[in-house]
Amino acid sequence: MQRLHDKGRHDAPNQSFFWRSSDGAVSIYLIVSTAAMLLFTALLIDLARIAAFEQQSRLAAQSGIRSALSAYDGALYEQYGLFGTGGSDRGELFAQAVSHNWTSDEGGFKLLDGKTEASHVDSYEVLGLHQVFNRQVLEEMKYKAPIDFTLEVASKFAPMASAMKEAAMSVELLEQLRQLYDEREKRLQEVITIQKEAAASVKKAIGSRMTGSARDIVSLYGSYEQWISEDTIRSMKKLPPLRTDAINFYRNYASNEADSIVAVLDEAAILHRESGRKAMILLQEAKGLNSAMEDAVKRMSEEGTGDGYDRMNQQKLTGARSGSLQAGELSTLRESREAAEGIVLDQAWFEAYEEELRHQTVDIQQAAAKAAPFRQVVLASIGGIGMSELLQESLQQLEGAYGIYGDRYIQPGTVILSRQKEMESRQSSDQERKSNEAAAESKWLQVKQQLQSMTSAPNQEDHQEAFREVKERMEANLKLNEAAASPLIDDDLAGGEDADVDAGEKTRGSMTSMGKIFSGMADVLEGIRDPLYVNEYIVHRFHSFDPKLFSSSPASGQSTAEAFSSGLALENQEVEYILYGFNEPAANVAAAYGEVFAARLAIRTMEGIIACKGLGHPLLILSAAVLYGLEKSLADMITIAQEGKVELSKYTPVEFSYLDYLRVFLLLHGSSEAKTARIIAVIERNLGGVSLSSVSTGLTGELTSSVKLWFLPGLMKSFTGTGILNGKVKGNRYEATHTIGWSYG
Repeated sequence: MQRLHDKGRHDAPNQSFFWRSSDGAVSIYLIVSTAAMLLFTALLIDLARIAAFEQQSRLAAQSGIRSALSAYDGALYEQYGLFGTGGSDRGELFAQAVSHNWTSDEGGFKLLDGKTEASHVDSYEVLGLHQVFNRQVLEEMKYKAPIDFTLEVASKFAPMASAMKEAAMSVELLEQLRQLYDEREKRLQEVITIQKEAAASVKKAIGSRMTGSARDIVSLYGSYEQWISEDTIRSMKKLPPLRTDAINFYRNYASNEADSIVAVLDEAAILHRESGRKAMILLQEAKGLNSAMEDAVKRMSEEGTGDGYDRMNQQKLTGARSGSLQAGELSTLRESREAAEGIVLDQAWFEAYEEELRHQTVDIQQAAAKAAPFRQVVLASIGGIGMSELLQESLQQLEGAYGIYGDRYIQPGTVILSRQKEMESRQSSDQERKSNEAAAESKWLQVKQQLQSMTSAPNQEDHQEAFREVKERMEANLKLNEAAASPLIDDDLAGGEDADVDAGEKTRGSMTSMGKIFSGMADVLEGIRDPLYVNEYIVHRFHSFDPKLFSSSPASGQSTAEAFSSGLALENQEVEYILYGFNEPAANVAAAYGEVFAARLAIRTMEGIIACKGLGHPLLILSAAVLYGLEKSLADMITIAQEGKVELSKYTPVEFSYLDYLRVFLLLHGSSEAKTARIIAVIERNLGGVSLSSVSTGLTGELTSSVKLWFLPGLMKSFTGTGILNGKVKGNRYEATHTIGWSYG
């Protein structure tokens, strides 16, 4: 037992050794595991610090760029509501704002000890670029412009939409018809003249022969027979003849006159064929003009005009006032247009006239056809005796044929007389119409003289330097934006001179421009906002010409026009210059005056059509309405010169100022690169020569910063090489670069 026990004790040391060997392996395992965990933890800590550092750097860059943008040009904002960099150094502001992001409590533990390695600020947008400039203008005006325009302009025009549509359609149609009508009547008058001339030539050439020679031949034939009988008896008595000379004279006379009658009538027939051909050509031209009139009436009734008027009429505008136009007055405007159908001739009328022209040639040909048999009878008669009855019968046939022609075309000339009376009846109002048109031309001449006097105002050279400067700035801005200057305003709209265009055509042009105005209003009210915002910006931020200075213009007849000339300085007509772009001081003001007059003319002509409805003939109504419009418009311009505003219409009794008209014209002429360039040029000049092409509205800030790596710079460097990290490792610091862009809007 003892031995067994000893044996058991003897085995114990071997077991202890076994356990000591096992404890070493575990230690090594634990050491390796702990080291790996520490390495991984260190990696995570640095990665977390890098991620936090990246976020802090981005925030620092954002803070820096916002701080840099806080230095804006105060004068630019105060005067024009635009933001552009100015004042303090933007790079310094950026750096200062960034540095504040690295600060921490002194002596405290710094989890991130970031610092700025480098920073700088660059511009990436400038206010001189049109898209940037317009974007800021839209932002500035997005609340104010729609409300102001709707209340102050659109709501006043809206009640007139239906009336102006009807008036525009009436003037457009009647003015087309007036020109066609005058040309048609001119050709029809020429046709009648040809008919009269042909008949007059027949009367002159044949009339005396028919009433003299032909009848003399017949009336003297009895004497001729007697002379022959007497000489025959004497011959039988072996006496010499006594009537030989008389007999020979009669024979020669009768033969020659008969030949002459045939020749003249044949010549008249030839003349009538040629005259008839000319008259037929003119009649066909008149017929073509009449067809054009008919087409114009049909086209107007089918297509109409005034999409803009209809769209404005459909708008439900806040503040719109109801006018006093009643259904009866609108009906009057429509009736004046519908009455135009009455001056269009039926096609059957021309067919009847064509037949009439052919008959005139046929009638003279039938007379000519009776001349040859008459000559044959005359020749037969002078060869013997006993032909008196046959000769008388032949003369009656000739006179009968000629008498038919004479009754119809000479005396009384029933056919031509009927045509003449019909034409006089159709043209009964033409004399009064022509008188109205002449008076209208006289009024229009006054307007042209006023415009001429404005453009020739003295001392304009005093203002030329300012216009030269803005022109150069505009061209430089267009070059920056790689755009070409757009055409200037159409002379028709600006009241420009045109010696070949009469008052009626000018009125038609005014109506056309009024249609464009209503279309433009409808566009902006339906959502085309950008042009409206820019236009309202121009009106609110720039100066316009004082309309009261119109009364001091050279056209006013005053001995001096110094006040008017002084008012032509650029700073007094910025809106007009931006609108029209003329580089002559008085040209923009004259253009505005002409357009205001054109707008007044359109409105007043509408009133004139209603006022002159009792005149009957549609073209007479048109001429009277145009004269009414011109007279009232001239009076309106005097009112504007005295008060700066005028009642929009007797049917829409609201006041409309000169500046309101400029707002309408800005809308009428639309947007262009040149107009935007002119706005910028004026701003630059007023800011003392600052160039908006160098005024930044957007900045990019680049920040390069670093943070100290705590544990494994080498491992982090390998991560940057493989793209896992975006920055780079320099020594024991991780460095990253962030670029942030920001703009004012």
